[in-house]
Amino acid sequence: MPLFLTLQIDFMNTKFKECLLEVYHAEQAGEAIFELMLQYANNDRERFIFGSMLQLETEAKAIMRPTLVKLELPIEENPISREQGIKVGEVFREMPFNELIENIYSSVKNIYLPQYAELETLITEDDKECFELAKFMGDHERALLVASDNIIKENEAFMEPVIKMLRFPIPLKQ
Repeated sequence: MPLFLTLQIDFMNTKFKECLLEVYHAEQAGEAIFELMLQYANNDRERFIFGSMLQLETEAKAIMRPTLVKLELPIEENPISREQGIKVGEVFREMPFNELIENIYSSVKNIYLPQYAELETLITEDDKECFELAKFMGDHERALLVASDNIIKENEAFMEPVIKMLRFPIPLKQ
């Protein structure tokens, strides 16, 4: 293999690993945010929403771990990510529910989805495991975006995009 291609592949692998670890830390922050939101939920509908979002973050972390270990990246909790999530959660808890959901929508659209979409561009189908993980993480973030938009628009199946991704969905109390 020509040296240029080897250097390019090494750079892509390094960039992918860095971005993957950032995404993993973002999942940790998201988990802290949704745990806090769940504690301050006002009714069963809000508990279902935040519980489902928390479950999505938790399952995503579990799905990521085997690949992180394979790439020799840390899987322990990052205290800084958790602290940042708690700080955001404290700000969110002061907001009315609709404003909170609009903030989640904006954060996902403007901060997290671009980061997760970048992860998808840093790997090729040649590395099937990493490619599928990157696609899953992008789909994961798009599901949060669509669900938030559905809640804002009061669509009936508002959490369906998130629920479809969960292996262990949270039940809605009737």
